Amino acid sequence: MGTECRMECELGTECPMEQDQFDHDAAHGSMPEDSTNEQIEPGKEVNLYVGMEFESLGDAFKCYSNYAHNKGFSVRRNRITKSRSDKSIIGQEFVCSKEGFRSKKDSKADMPRDKTRQGCKALVYVSQKEKGKWIIARLVLEHNHVLASPYSKKFLRSKRKKSVAQKNLIDMLDQSGVRPSKIVSVLATQVGGIGNLNVTDHDVCNYLSTKRHKELEKGDAQLMLQYFQKRQSENPGFFYAIQVDIEGRLANCFWADAKSRSLYKHFGDVVTFDPTYLTNKYKMPFVPLTGVNHHYQSILFGGALLWDETEESFVWLLQTWLEAMLGCPPKIVITDQDIAITNVVARVLPHSTHHFCMWHIEKKFPETLSHIYHQNNDFKYHFSKCIHDTITPEEFEMAWTELIEKYKLQNNTWIQKVYSIRERWVPAFVRASFCAGMSTTQRSESMNKFFKDYLNSSTAMSKFVTQYDRAIEARYDKEKEKKFKTKNTKPILKTLYPMEAEAAKVYTRKIFRMFQDELLESQKYVSEKITMKDGVYKYRVHERQKEFPSYIVILNIVEQKVECSCHKFEFVGILCKHALMVFIKKQIHSLPMHYLLDRWTMSAICGRDEGDFSEKLHQAEPLRNSSMWFNDIMVRSLGISEKASRSAKHHRVALQGLQALSDKLDDLPYENEQDSSLSISQVD
Repeated sequence: MGTECRMECELGTECPMEQDQFDHDAAHGSMPEDSTNEQIEPGKEVNLYVGMEFESLGDAFKCYSNYAHNKGFSVRRNRITKSRSDKSIIGQEFVCSKEGFRSKKDSKADMPRDKTRQGCKALVYVSQKEKGKWIIARLVLEHNHVLASPYSKKFLRSKRKKSVAQKNLIDMLDQSGVRPSKIVSVLATQVGGIGNLNVTDHDVCNYLSTKRHKELEKGDAQLMLQYFQKRQSENPGFFYAIQVDIEGRLANCFWADAKSRSLYKHFGDVVTFDPTYLTNKYKMPFVPLTGVNHHYQSILFGGALLWDETEESFVWLLQTWLEAMLGCPPKIVITDQDIAITNVVARVLPHSTHHFCMWHIEKKFPETLSHIYHQNNDFKYHFSKCIHDTITPEEFEMAWTELIEKYKLQNNTWIQKVYSIRERWVPAFVRASFCAGMSTTQRSESMNKFFKDYLNSSTAMSKFVTQYDRAIEARYDKEKEKKFKTKNTKPILKTLYPMEAEAAKVYTRKIFRMFQDELLESQKYVSEKITMKDGVYKYRVHERQKEFPSYIVILNIVEQKVECSCHKFEFVGILCKHALMVFIKKQIHSLPMHYLLDRWTMSAICGRDEGDFSEKLHQAEPLRNSSMWFNDIMVRSLGISEKASRSAKHHRVALQGLQALSDKLDDLPYENEQDSSLSISQVD
């Protein structure tokens, strides 16, 4: 990515620059680094002609680059000519970036990139005169393609260079945990708008990725992959996957231990992930996929280290994670309100309901509406009441309308945007879905805080995964402690209601405490009957001596089913104090079984086909042969890469061997995985 190719060629031969590299950079938006370190001066008119003189070869390339930018195309260095006597460079050809055509080999790739070569003949050939001067000896000005317009010139490769100041700012913002899209926004502000900015999101991602690869310690990635292989050999249920970039370098990795995969069957209904917190020494975002177990503890369904936070990386992560979880998507996914993540969830998990973290959105209000907060001291109070004190969607709509009108925010585009997604973050809407009590990514955040006791910003990649395992083991030990306490102690009952004793025998200790609190709180409430028809009662429930807030509770006395406008049971899975108050009023002292959710009970795991799921895990392993083979070859190839970098001779031998191996693999007939497994067994 932006790597300069320096190759020496004999007289009249073409410099074997990698065509793949140029096509990749053009297609993926990398920012080339000019070896002359000269700055182009856009806007200055340049007229080229045969015989035009320059002080150096670098000056000639700078001049042609300046000319190209003003005209609307990019250039690159091509053939060089050497003296037969002393092998010094006496001439070089500069061509349009669309010169030549893509190689047939590249076109046959599994994921071919967009073509950028069109056989353009435009070029400048500069040769050396006596006394060190350089002149244009050959000139072709005509192009066979459309040139960039004045408004699109900023996307030319020759234009998209980072200044030293931009690099420093990108580095500083990245170290502070700012995402690439936000970094671009800051850069755009500095130059007076996005239209004046000469870099894109891809440019920033590529710059950070290249920097991280340069910082990656030799052998660190291989140690990590070897550790993954060891874990998988010890327990086939351990899952890991890696992704490499276009140049074969480690890009992203994901792993999940066997217990995490097993727990997902029982508690994978709600999952949250947030990539904005913990990083390792290479500033790679750590993404824990988090849920909540029957002890109301945060649990992990796998972890990932990503090179960047692009849609491509998130797509790979969710697809890989879904494969590890046997293709079973969660019912609810909670993430930050990020465009890239939103697009990816819709694409990879189309049947999952996607909620946004309420806390992240609320945090943006003081930042985005700072003028309103400063001018109106009571705005914060009214805003909080609108979001947190409204119970039904109708109440929210009324309160929101009053808020907007009171503070004259009808034309605020950001307000309109957060309102348009209200069903994904406002409690009055999201509480109608079961989220195990989660409305924010706090589970991911608390998990990140937990990991900070084991990991820090200087942790190497190989050390990161081993420390992760230690942290997970400590987490599992906490779960065992809760399980022991639940089974070997009895909670103190605080009422004479049979439902309290029943709940104590079924629920885990933490969930029982939550239920007990609701039961005790129910004694503070009174009810007023609104209607009664065919055994269906409708009550208005509120605290004694307080008319508001009030809640509507509907009870079907025959079916013993209850609905409350607060939707606590739908949201958390535990009956609320309002419903319990009505139950007691109507002499229903035992909890109906349909209000004892299995996922909150002591038998949530042991009584739910644990063996069957383990069998499915083992059955799934043959389906992942291709992934396992890829990982195995990847680990071995890293060792070869280290040996090949010892000298030029080692490098040449490695390339020759790899080319021969590649040709041999191309000649092999394709086999399905069953046939391939049989062939391997026969070979073994």
